[in-house]
Amino acid sequence: MEIIACPNCGSTRIYQGRMGEGVLTGYTTRNVCRDCGYQGMPIIFDSETDYKNFIKGKIKDKKLKENKENDIIVKKKKQKIKRPFGINILVSILILQALISAYIYYYIVGIEGTISLWIYYIAIFSISAIILPYGLLKGRGWAWTLGGIMFAMSIPTGIIFFYYITRPHVRVFFGKD
Repeated sequence: MEIIACPNCGSTRIYQGRMGEGVLTGYTTRNVCRDCGYQGMPIIFDSETDYKNFIKGKIKDKKLKENKENDIIVKKKKQKIKRPFGINILVSILILQALISAYIYYYIVGIEGTISLWIYYIAIFSISAIILPYGLLKGRGWAWTLGGIMFAMSIPTGIIFFYYITRPHVRVFFGKD
């Protein structure tokens, strides 16, 4: 008993090609696999055991290929993008700026400031001196967005920071490629 199978996928649904498959019927005798679209000569097996061994090999090859693809994906995920050195400088400047402004604010407003002013200032201080630097150091996308908004609003020095975080290598670090 002969079994005709596709060499690409192992399917036994092999037919003579028609015009729809790009084969001119009557002029060529190209066979077409209905499952994967392979066009060419099929494999002819003498026995069913040979065909089953071929299918087992195809399945094993497919699993190996999937494992290799998964390994490549895992390796890409494990590769960490090195933090640009400018981010360290930027974070240092942000923390220093927040500490200096806290010192100045304390001596200008003093203890007599209203509670709402203190709450507002503590919120701004915690964002600019703790939360934003942490996100920038870890390469978080939200920190890139928040930093961009804050830098764009603080003219003129913030424009330099804004320009830096929009550079391609910095955008890649934050996952904004």
